[in-house]
Amino acid sequence: MHRALGVSKEIEDAAWFVLGPGLQGKPSALDGNTLTWTAEAAAELLERLDRGAADAKAPMMTNLRQNLEDASREAKQLAVELLFLQSLPLAHEVKSLKVKRARVAEAASWLETALEPPLELPEELYKGMTDHGVIRDRTAEFNWTIWDHLKWLCRFVQHVDQQVPAAIAKALKDPLKFHELAAGTPTDQPAIRRSIEYLAWPSYFEPVVADVERQEIRDAFASLVGGAKGDSDEEITADINRIRLHLDEQAGQRIDWYARQLVSQWRKVGDPGRRAWLLRTHSDNAELLTAWQDEEKVTLDVEHLRHLDPGVTAGLVQHAVDEDYKHLGYVEREDTKTAVFAFLTVMKPGDLVLFQHAGTVRLGVVLGEPEHNDDNRRLRRKVRWLDDDGHAAADLPRHVQRQLATSGIVVDVTRVVQALQALVPAEAEPEDDDADAPAAVVPPVQEGFRPLSRDFADSLHMDLEPLQEIAELLEENRQLVLYGPPGTGKTYLAKHLAAELAQDSTDERVKLVQFHPSYAYEDFFEGYRPDKTDEGQVSFKLVAGPLRRLAEEAAKPGNEKKPYFLIIDEMNRANLAKVFGELYFLLEYRDDRIYLQYSPNEPFTLPDNLYIIGTMNTADRSIAMMDAAIRRRFAFIELHPQTEPVKGSLLRFLQARDLDTTPALLLDALNAAIDEWDRDLMIGPSYFMKSAAQTPAGLRRIWKYELMPLLEEHYHGQLTRAQLEERFGLEQLLGRLVTS
Repeated sequence: MHRALGVSKEIEDAAWFVLGPGLQGKPSALDGNTLTWTAEAAAELLERLDRGAADAKAPMMTNLRQNLEDASREAKQLAVELLFLQSLPLAHEVKSLKVKRARVAEAASWLETALEPPLELPEELYKGMTDHGVIRDRTAEFNWTIWDHLKWLCRFVQHVDQQVPAAIAKALKDPLKFHELAAGTPTDQPAIRRSIEYLAWPSYFEPVVADVERQEIRDAFASLVGGAKGDSDEEITADINRIRLHLDEQAGQRIDWYARQLVSQWRKVGDPGRRAWLLRTHSDNAELLTAWQDEEKVTLDVEHLRHLDPGVTAGLVQHAVDEDYKHLGYVEREDTKTAVFAFLTVMKPGDLVLFQHAGTVRLGVVLGEPEHNDDNRRLRRKVRWLDDDGHAAADLPRHVQRQLATSGIVVDVTRVVQALQALVPAEAEPEDDDADAPAAVVPPVQEGFRPLSRDFADSLHMDLEPLQEIAELLEENRQLVLYGPPGTGKTYLAKHLAAELAQDSTDERVKLVQFHPSYAYEDFFEGYRPDKTDEGQVSFKLVAGPLRRLAEEAAKPGNEKKPYFLIIDEMNRANLAKVFGELYFLLEYRDDRIYLQYSPNEPFTLPDNLYIIGTMNTADRSIAMMDAAIRRRFAFIELHPQTEPVKGSLLRFLQARDLDTTPALLLDALNAAIDEWDRDLMIGPSYFMKSAAQTPAGLRRIWKYELMPLLEEHYHGQLTRAQLEERFGLEQLLGRLVTS
């Protein structure tokens, strides 16, 4: 094995501990005596795996133990080694580190007989079985196809044993020769093959096994190394290796493809990782649904559609459906476009898939790429159904039931993938000896916003009760507007309230944008932007705006219980109907979905855990002129100097710092001099929270250059400059304070 400089040394050492003796025809490292990597042992193990699971509802390890009941020691010990190699590099094993080790230990226990002592596993075997792993995302295939992966590994062992020593020696000196060796194994299983290639040659191969992710990485960074060489498996591997060496040199260490900074550069916008799909048949075809279950597949009718290849673009699908389905109405054609594009391009192995019939929901996992039936009337994908009985639709969580009610032939229900994942049966269970082991302590998930604290209110110099009411209103409505005169702390409160409710010190879940008159839908949600191709030509690229990016992040599996906040500052300065476009609908109907003007084949929803806080300056534009659609969709909360929580905040601010409280008295006097019908122009306390307000000179500057220009503009044509000075001048107000 040729080591890669990086964080996976323990995994690489543990892999070579088993792979080394096996590839070189030496006795197993587990006991130093038994020859396990032989064609005979692999054939025996493969024959027993081919018998299948005796009880489909039993855990995988229970079925494997029954199949190996009277097997030879060589076959049983080979099973231990192959189970170890299959799960060793995974970062998201279904039951994490405990089950990784439990599987191997359980299989080792089967070697004990009346004549044979128990196999004591070496410590070297366990050192690499850490809970972090190196293969991440889209690895559900490893969890649901262990049986198939073990079969491929048996065929790999047979293939290795049939090679002449010189061929093995070349494979151990050249990664490309090792790839030829592994790829020569009959009935290829790309995911497990790439995993073994990485474990044997981590300096050349990458811990990225899914086709879609390899393609995305190569395409995103190909320009760094002079462009892509080709699209074959070998060429993509070589491209990624060149890219990684280039990035390693820049970083000064082995990079991690799944580090946040890199993922954001190669993963396509809106890609949540593992998706979930609801599929339907026309007229709820019971016969076809039975075929889906019996033949472990899902299908899509494409009787009138020309032949389209997997991975086809949305544009080609749109053109083909428009031409080939002219006999359908517009709505049916759009639904067909969505279904075909999802089935051929978006759906990936490892995604969850489900259908419902007669009140029961069946859940499975996609295993294969799309294929055409022989008659080209249907597309099909291989699926492993995860249970026989299904789940009563009425017993599912309400938010899952709402998604199941969404219309369509192929419906993306990824927003509830976590709830569906909880329905998946475990693929392995630890021995009964572990039954009494203490369960891992999992902190309870906070339902809703946690109550605001008195300390938080004090930090803002505001009363707790009105702040708590704002938080509760935001939780109920999911979007609200803070409006009021200038200086009332609208943006300040929005930012601090969102950070407090998010409980996220990194601000990753709180984003702020500021509207202005030229702000448009393309800036806010998504639009085309100029881009340069690898050949230097100018093109246009669809770029996500802040709302789409944050919505996709909030909708990712695992984030459903985390609140995300988008703050829209100066909201009333933009043309809101132009900025929000069709998103108006989703502001009111969060459970529904829409098709977007720039992504017509991708249904979009606003996740429940995304909250929007807008701010509006009433001196800038009266909210009475606001679009009625916005007023209906947002709760409006006034922040005004004469009402809580702003009222009295300046005095509390000054007292908390032992400062002169004269500015608070001046503020009250100034607002009292403004007519009640001009209350939208009353001044907020933030003007006087500056350090300059504590000196006579600084106070005069604030009055002369910030406050008086506001008042002059508002009272233009109504009051002369002398009248303004008499009514609102600093010296006049100070004089009134002295005499009062």
